[in-house]
Order: sequence, then structure tokens, then C-alpha cells
Amino acid sequence: MKSSSLIALLIAGTALVAAPAIAGTSVSKGKKVCETAARAQTPAPKSVRTDDDKTRSSNATLTYTLKVKNADDTVSTVTCTVDRTNDTPTLN
Repeated sequence: MKSSSLIALLIAGTALVAAPAIAGTSVSKGKKVCETAARAQTPAPKSVRTDDDKTRSSNATLTYTLKVKNADDTVSTVTCTVDRTNDTPTLN
């Protein structure tokens, strides 16, 4: 194999590895989707905060940990998973 062919092959391979992953929902948009879903619950919580240190992402999903202050002033932790292809939140 000629050295010029080898260099061209290495450049093409590097370009494929360095290409960003294709994902539909951004991390900031997913955060808004989760917070909106948590606020829409009945009875409505007093506040909803996202613990940014516990945010996880993959090509398929975004996972957030939410701190929810309920109407009776109790605080609960809720996990929200967003499907990146259709922005659908799931609260657990």
C-alpha cells in the first residue's frame, strides 16, 4: 500500500470517529421538558429543581434527578428520563 493511500485512509477514519453523535433533544431542552412535566403533576408542587451534577445522557435518553418540594413542604427526589427522539418524559 502506498503511503499516500495509508494517510488518506487514516484521515478518513479519524473524521468518522470525531463526528458528533446525532441526538434530537439537547440537555437544556430535556431539563425544561422534565421540569414542566414535574410541575404539571396533581397536586402541583411548590418548586422543582434539577440536580445538574446527577444529569446523565446517552444517544437515546437524557436522565435527570429532580428535587420536588410538595404542597405539604415535604421534599422528594424524582428521576426523569427523556426519550431524545420524541421529547417524551417519564417520571419515576
